[in-house]
Amino acid sequence: MAIITFHPQKLSQEELHVQKESVKEFFIRGPGAACDLTSLYFQESTMTRCSHQQSPYQLLFGEPYIFEELLSLKIRISPDAFFQINTAGAEMLYRTVGELTGVNSDTILLDICCGTGVIGLSLAQHTSQVLGIELVEQAVEDARWTAAFNGITNSEFHTGRAEKILPGLLKSKEDGQSIVAVVNPARAGLHYKVIQTIRNCRAIRTLVFVSCKLHGESTRNVIELCCPPDPAKKLLGEPFVLQQAVPVDLFPHTPHCELVLLFTR
Repeated sequence: MAIITFHPQKLSQEELHVQKESVKEFFIRGPGAACDLTSLYFQESTMTRCSHQQSPYQLLFGEPYIFEELLSLKIRISPDAFFQINTAGAEMLYRTVGELTGVNSDTILLDICCGTGVIGLSLAQHTSQVLGIELVEQAVEDARWTAAFNGITNSEFHTGRAEKILPGLLKSKEDGQSIVAVVNPARAGLHYKVIQTIRNCRAIRTLVFVSCKLHGESTRNVIELCCPPDPAKKLLGEPFVLQQAVPVDLFPHTPHCELVLLFTR
């Protein structure tokens, strides 16, 4: 799958149509055919990055989705959904996360910033329930499709900002059952209210934090998770303790890696 982001400038719709056909021809019969694309999308945008809601993706040819086989699951991926491009590395990453969670049949797995839901769905058979929260609507639709296709019935996925959804979701689940949280935020880290909610939820005793950029905002998240209770900042719950850090090299030949952090309390 490829997405062409095209600045429309002052082109008319007829002129834009000519450009779309030119791009399409390049990838079907021109030099771009070597890419062997299964789908090609076109997005008109005046920004370098915008969502499907801001400017819809237009399918020029091919299938609307791509599919991956990962951890015995068939996974659907929409053009707007995040998915690790290194599939073999992603499998190693998600296996590592699964091992560190220590979930069992009495555990609710809370998957925050869940993307297409792979982490939660890969562990669904070992938990009582999977709860996923994701901002991108298309990714949530993919997660629900993947759950249905693979016969997973103990999962539910919620669309929206974690800081708005999480407090109410946890309030409805705090009945003494153990909750294991997995967070996999973007480089900006987790919203402060998400950290607050996790700290103040006594049912969460284990937290697995996946970071692609630990310095910066993620470091702030770690400090807030582990600092002593601070009523002024509404961090009232018992602090977490960092138990283990596991690097996973998803980006060979670069200085970057994903870091999986295990916290308990």
